[in-house]
Formats: sequence, C-alpha cells, structure tokens
Amino acid sequence: MLRRRADAPFTYRHVGATAADLPAAPAGFLLDRYGAVVGEGRPAFERCRAALERIDNYPRSFTRIVHADDAELAPGSLFGTVVQHFGFASAHPCRLIYVVDEPDRFGFGFGTLPGHAESGEERFLVRLESGRVHYDVQAFSRPVGLLPRLGAPITRSFQLRFQRETLETMKSHAR
Repeated sequence: MLRRRADAPFTYRHVGATAADLPAAPAGFLLDRYGAVVGEGRPAFERCRAALERIDNYPRSFTRIVHADDAELAPGSLFGTVVQHFGFASAHPCRLIYVVDEPDRFGFGFGTLPGHAESGEERFLVRLESGRVHYDVQAFSRPVGLLPRLGAPITRSFQLRFQRETLETMKSHAR
C-alpha cells in the first residue's frame, strides 16, 4: 500500500506549514497544539530523540507504525499508521516532509496521503531547553470522506486519546 502511494500527492495544500508555529489552522482544518516536559538532561533528550528517529512516539495500546523500507528518517520517507479500533484495523499512509536535526532540537513533520482517514499535517518535536526535555506536537487535520465525517466525534476521541498517550510514551522514553 505504501509503495503504491510513493508518488501520490498530499491530500491538502498547505504542505510544510507545521515547520513554523501556527497561530491558527488553515481554513477548514482543526489545529491541535500540545506538549509537556517529559524529562530532564541530555541523556533523556537523546533517548527521546532516538525514539522519534524510529517514529516510536506512537502509543502501542492502539497504534503501530509500518515503514515502506528500512531507510533513514528523511524527507520523502513513507510510513503508515495502523490503528486498532472496534475490532478491526485501518491503515493510514503518510510521507515525511521535513526533519529538524539540531543539537538541542529534533523532530519531523509529515503529511497525509490518499487512503488516510484524515487530511492534514503533523509535527513531532523534542527540544532540550534549560536542562528540560520538552515534547511538542502541532497538527492540523480534517476528516476525509463521508464515513470519517459522520464518525468525526469518534475520530476526535481517538485523537484526544493519542494526545494523552503519546505524552506518556515519550515520558517513558525519557526515563
């Protein structure tokens, strides 16, 4: 599925918008911005960085990441999020847009591809500031298609669950 979407266009126009802090979502999209201090010190930052390099910030309670290949995390890399819900799984293809790789900041932004239930972009970022490790997420999204639109309240509950659990996941990596 991922390889078939290697050259597919993103499902939205504002590609790369999450590279900067957004004051608001693009028209028609919902903006989510959240984060927390997840640890202290350079070793905790390096553990969180390594987790993001593996895209290991997703909660394992209901998500899995599938990579198109074993390539390094880089713009153009393909991956899919497999979500377990209501007794079945759904796959959501994505492509990396950019990587932030600085001594005290690491992260990446990705966008949705055709076949994803949502349209939009998300950025995951860890940063070391004043000895504290911050994990920040910024995303804009909207449902695609009739079923996701009808199920928007359910989809939103999964997004809110993801928010809580990704913070806990990164706290555990920091430890």
